[in-house]
Order: sequence, then structure tokens, then C-alpha cells
Amino acid sequence: MTRFTFLACLLLSMSTLACVAQKRSAATRTAEPTGPLAVFDTTAGRITCRLYAKQAPKTAANFIALAQGTKDWHDALNTTDVHGKPFYDGTALAGITDGIRGGDRLGGGEGPAGPPIARETIPGLTFDRPGRLAMATHQGEISSSFFLITLHADDEFDKNKRGAIFGQCDDAGVALAANISHTLMQVGNRTTHAIAINKLRIVQPGEPLPPVAEDIALSSIVPQPVPPATATLPSPDPTGPTAVIDTTMGSLTCKLFSREAPVATTTFIELAEGKRAWTNPATHVTTQRPFYNGLHINRVLPDFMVQQQDYPGNAPDAGFAYSIETVPGLEFDRPGRLAMANDGPDKNDSSFFITDAPAHTLDNRFTIFGQCDAASTKLAGEMARVPRNAHNRPVIPITIRDVTIQR
Repeated sequence: MTRFTFLACLLLSMSTLACVAQKRSAATRTAEPTGPLAVFDTTAGRITCRLYAKQAPKTAANFIALAQGTKDWHDALNTTDVHGKPFYDGTALAGITDGIRGGDRLGGGEGPAGPPIARETIPGLTFDRPGRLAMATHQGEISSSFFLITLHADDEFDKNKRGAIFGQCDDAGVALAANISHTLMQVGNRTTHAIAINKLRIVQPGEPLPPVAEDIALSSIVPQPVPPATATLPSPDPTGPTAVIDTTMGSLTCKLFSREAPVATTTFIELAEGKRAWTNPATHVTTQRPFYNGLHINRVLPDFMVQQQDYPGNAPDAGFAYSIETVPGLEFDRPGRLAMANDGPDKNDSSFFITDAPAHTLDNRFTIFGQCDAASTKLAGEMARVPRNAHNRPVIPITIRDVTIQR
């Protein structure tokens, strides 16, 4: 082979590889949505989302049919089947972590339009940006009517398979959804003033937007607003020692519920003071030193909580577990609750979090072992709103310098 022939073949080979790479890149790159617009006129304003009608045809068609009333659905409130009536009009919205959710006509996950639908996955499409419109997962399956709109790139939606994407909302819609979520999450979705969909319309490409729909009467909203509950038992006051968690953003001061949550409190104190040995389950090395020093507040979610989620030496966990402790009256009814995270009712270890708002969905599922003071609760809220990546980790790490127990 001559030098010229070799160079020609090499150039041809490189060109072929480049073409193949371009084709693979184009195949995995998801096109922008080109389907109709879903126009949500809510009591707080308008949200518009373009549907992936070509990429997720079955999911989009199900949503459109419910919105337009061309699909029969079950009214769980009156236990009747409904024909020829739009499903979403008049339904309330709820705030969720990093989003809003709708499509439940009864509340508590009890009012879907019908049985679950098949999950339809669009290759290359993930929750990597704000404004994803998706059918929400409920009890491990894709709901026939529950939808969500995201506010931030959030890897946890993909990791936990929280929904099937079928649309993308515009920036103005995301901003409005963020305001709705904040308003509702700050009161734990317990309010006398529901935010609801007045009318949901489907607008085909090239058609003008319809006039903004009038607000629906409060009495017509389903489910009806859930006002703040009147506690049957007063919340106890913490009477234990005070934990001062010194971080690179400031100190968090929290009084501990040593009487109500003795196991969690004792575990936290012993780890903080280096009085409890722990064994790294990956390396089987046993260590006894102040556990939290140098670790990070490495999961931050505005209107929900901030969490210390890492472990020394890249351990997968703290190498031990214990059960949750719940006390009647001690609930996630306010921000500043200091609680233990877990992977199940018997899988508490060392990871703690501080709430940024009431979070009654956590009641009886996590151990509250402290209450932070007003200044610390405000600081936790500031931590929750620092710039973060799609893994919900702060771009600039928040490091725990040390934890001091004041008796």
C-alpha cells in the first residue's frame, strides 16, 4: 500500500467514524416537543406546556382525552363513571418537593381517573431541566391522571422513577409553578385557600391561545381545601441538651427531645462526641472519633429540608440500624424539626435532616429528636436555597466543622 493510499483510507475511516458518531448522537438526543400546547389556567395564573405527542403518543393521548372529556373516567367522590366531561377542570393543585402535582379529584392519592397506565419512556429524555410535565408514579405505577411539573433539574425523579415525561413547560410557567409550590409547601398543603385549575385546554400548533378562563368558585374545587389541623395533643417541648452544629454557613442550634426519642438522641450525642464506635461496612474498620466533623450538608431541597447524607471514609452507611420513635403530638407541623433519616422504619442510622417547612407526609415515618431555634431555622432555609446541581448537592459544599453538645 502506497503512502497516499494509506492516508486516503485513514481519512475515509475517520470520516466514517465521525458520521457514525453523529448518527448515534442524533439518535440519543431527544428532540424538542412539537405537539399541542396544554394550557393550564389556574387560580394563580397560566401555565403552558408543549407536549411530546410524537415521542410519547399514548401518554399524551391519555392526558389530552381526559383534558377534553373524550375519555370516560371514574368519579371517586360520587362513585360514578363520568362520560363527556373534562377531568381536570376544577381540580386542586398540591406542592411537592421540586414541583407541583395535580389530577387527584379526591385527595390522598385516592381520586385518579381510572386504573394505572403503561409507562412510556422516551429515550434520552430525563428530568435534567425545570419544567418537565410528567404523569406521576403512584404506588409504583404510572397514574392515569396524576401529573407533575418540575421546578429544577432533579436526578432523584429519574432515580426513583417518579414519573413518565410527556411535555415541557415554558419558563414563565415554571416560575408560576414555583410560586404555587412555595405557597402550598410553606403551609404543608394545609390551607383554606386552594389553588386550582380553572380550565385545562389543548391548543393545536398554529392555533391562537384562548382567553384566560375565569376563576372557579371555591365551593366547586375538588378536593376541597384542607385547613390546618387542630392538634388533639399539644406538641411537647424539648427538654434535653442543646446541639450546636457549626457549619461553614453558620451554626445551627437545636434543643433535643431526649425524653421522647431516647435512642435517636443518645445515638446522635455519642456519635457527635466520639463516644460511640462505628464500623464501616465496606472496609470493616472500626473507628471511634467525633463522627460528624468534616461531613457535609449535602442534600438541599427548598420548602422541604436540608440533610447531612454522607459518611466518613465513603462508607455506604454507619454500619448499624435502629427503629423509629414516634410520640403522639410530636409532628412535622413546623420548620426547624431535627430528625433522623432512614431507609425504612427499622433502618435509622446517623444521617439527620432539618425541615424547611411543615411536612406532615413525614409524620410517623421519621424520628424527630430536636427542634432548632428561630435563627437556626432561618439559616436552614438559606442552606436549602443555595445553588445546587441535579443531585441536589450544593455547588459550594456546606461542611460541618463540629457538633458540640451543651448540657
